[in-house]
Amino acid sequence: MCGIMAYIGDKPAKNIVYNGLKRLEYRGYDSVGIATLGETLKVVKAVGDTSKLNLNLIDSRAKLAIGHTRWATHGEPSKNNAHPHTYGSITLVHNGIIENYETIKKTIKATDLKSQTDSEVLAALIDYYYQKSQDILEATRQALSEVKGTFGIALITKDNPEILIVARRGSPILIGIGNNQYFIASDQSAILDHTNQVIYLEDDQLAEIKPSSIDIYDLKLSVQDIDIKTLDNDSKNLDLGDYQNFLEKEIYEQPEALNNVMRGRVSSDGSIVLGGPNLTQADILNLKQILIIGCGSAYYAGYYGKYVLEKILNIPVSVEHASEFRYRYGAFNKENCLAIFISQSGETADTIASLREAKRRGLKTIGIVNSVGSTIAREVTHGGIYLHAGNESSVASTKAYSSMVVALLMLGGFMSYKQGKDSAICQNIASELLKLPNEIYLSLQLHSKITKLSKQITKFNDCFYLGRGVLYAVAQEGALKLSEVAQVHAQALPIGEIKHGPIALVDNNLLSVILLPEDNLLYNKGLSTLEEVKARNGQVLTISTRPKEPLSDFHLQLSHLGEFSDGLIYNVSLQLLTLELAKNKRLNIDRPRNLAKSVTVE
Repeated sequence: MCGIMAYIGDKPAKNIVYNGLKRLEYRGYDSVGIATLGETLKVVKAVGDTSKLNLNLIDSRAKLAIGHTRWATHGEPSKNNAHPHTYGSITLVHNGIIENYETIKKTIKATDLKSQTDSEVLAALIDYYYQKSQDILEATRQALSEVKGTFGIALITKDNPEILIVARRGSPILIGIGNNQYFIASDQSAILDHTNQVIYLEDDQLAEIKPSSIDIYDLKLSVQDIDIKTLDNDSKNLDLGDYQNFLEKEIYEQPEALNNVMRGRVSSDGSIVLGGPNLTQADILNLKQILIIGCGSAYYAGYYGKYVLEKILNIPVSVEHASEFRYRYGAFNKENCLAIFISQSGETADTIASLREAKRRGLKTIGIVNSVGSTIAREVTHGGIYLHAGNESSVASTKAYSSMVVALLMLGGFMSYKQGKDSAICQNIASELLKLPNEIYLSLQLHSKITKLSKQITKFNDCFYLGRGVLYAVAQEGALKLSEVAQVHAQALPIGEIKHGPIALVDNNLLSVILLPEDNLLYNKGLSTLEEVKARNGQVLTISTRPKEPLSDFHLQLSHLGEFSDGLIYNVSLQLLTLELAKNKRLNIDRPRNLAKSVTVE
């Protein structure tokens, strides 16, 4: 979950690595550090984000450097626990978790450890073998062959300022290629200003990098082929522009993001054409079950998709937390089940582990990811859909979530057509989707009204988010956003479930946010819940496509587009509400407490 940035080449490394770490802060910001290697080794660390790092202490002439911004897993945030870690001749930055670090301590001189981290133990193990062989590549190979767990590492030895070693297992590492220089990062956002030519390391690969050469090996030191990929250059998304924070910027980028995900795929003639999923018509006709797997916002996007896909395909759809799927049996028939894996980064550890488990079980797998060339994109068996939503710098997902939902809607329309169902289904989905970016734009014009509303409800520290159907899925995503960004305890419930226990919590200090649908029958059912909450002295914010109900304390009226896409209009209003509540509380909006965006550890 932490961020790695490294550089080796013919230019001073200091600013290159520092600016790369700034781009990676959404992956962790508990502590930060940079090690430079020129005439001497120099390590500078700080608790907090990159702004806390004293740049004057960093060697300005060194042309080799490794850096790290941390999300704590082993040991509290402190200078000692911050990376890089130096043990003997080895200085290392590490993402991941070394599961057998206690066992490794029996091999090394553990009394010389200065931190509480498993990462320093790994550095010590590499140094143990380096002292024997004086070969940094061989020492790294031997150490990693003993390691259990996950790692993405970059390491240097004070004995040689011309060599950088990187390796991965389960934690992403990519290598950007320049002219007599290489840029190493855990995420492409850190290197887009320098190059769009990259090599993705595969699991159990390590690379020996010099200013003018690179060699890639497996853990037996067999030479591996080098496959160079070209990144989408979305560096314009990495700057704030006129916005105060990235969350607001990315909320406002949703119309453009949705246009991007639909470009060339959804046509005005009502057709939806997807070239990414490698599913034949026979594959689609044979489907009897769909399984959607994700974490956090990706999971809730999948839940939205569940309601739509079941309705239009007449196939049961189950949504699984990736952190649970790999550890339970699940009766999935490999002959007629499609597993869809959703991840913004394509590097989410739990989702990757579940993908590999699904493949082990013989399921057909496709991916819905934002990052081109990511692990999930490379490892799925039957292709998938790239979102092309652009970089998300705020920890809380906004435009990626909306794009995931749109991708699922496109997939549903596409598969419905391939099934030979009424073509009107696909045409209706296509029609709604083409209108959606403009409807989202119009919904953003409610921002000033939502700002005023937020002033009235900032006092509430406990909320229920209630909805039915896709609006229950939207309620789940809305409650997550409120919890992580505005630090308000929020629980999402199907609207009919509140009376089965949770209504015991309702009083004047709890706000119930009720999402009322356009559908007349379900709207009236929602009103009965409104009456139940008010009968118990509860406070209610209603959000709907209709005017305010007399019993409602607060209200927000939205536009109506259609049954498939209305939920995304509701979602934008909840995003803006969370944004304004966090502003009112003067919180760190882009870097919420205790969080990191790309969760690359279990």
